[in-house]
Formats: sequence, C-alpha cells, structure tokens
Amino acid sequence: MVRIMLIGLAVAGMTLPAFADEASTNTGAAAAFSAELSNAANAQQARIQLAHQGYTGISPLYRGEQGRWTGTAVKDGKTVIVGVLLPQAPDALTN
Repeated sequence: MVRIMLIGLAVAGMTLPAFADEASTNTGAAAAFSAELSNAANAQQARIQLAHQGYTGISPLYRGEQGRWTGTAVKDGKTVIVGVLLPQAPDALTN
C-alpha cells in the first residue's frame, strides 16, 4: 500500500511541471487575445469617427507604425485615402 502511494506521488510530481508550462502558455494566449480585442475596438472607433465626418464605404482600416489608422473611404462621390489618429490613453504606470 505504501509502495502504491509513493509511486502515485512520484507520478504526480512529474506531471506538475507540465501543468505549470501549460498555464504560462494560456496566459500568453490570453494577453494576445486581449491585444487583438483592443486593436479591433480602436479600429472600430476610427471607423465611427470617419462616419461622423460624412465618409461612407469605409474600407478595412490598418494601423501604421505611428499609430495612425489608414484606409479608403468615399465622400462626395470620390474615393479618398483617409487616416485617423486616435488619442492615446494615459499609461497608468507612468502617472
């Protein structure tokens, strides 16, 4: 009986690092998913801002290196290149 318990503990000890590695992978995936949601929300905000300015037919917007959302849209019957720079939220760690 003691032998079976020792074997069970040894097996459990070997599997714990696998569970810890899986948990750290899930945390990274959650952070990436959170970043995607934030990115999608910002793109939607840029689209709303363009719509309020009278643009229609707004193409998918892509975020450039400097944070500007760019794409094409139609205004007054003309297709033009548009860009929106959303204000950045203050970083809670630096304030």
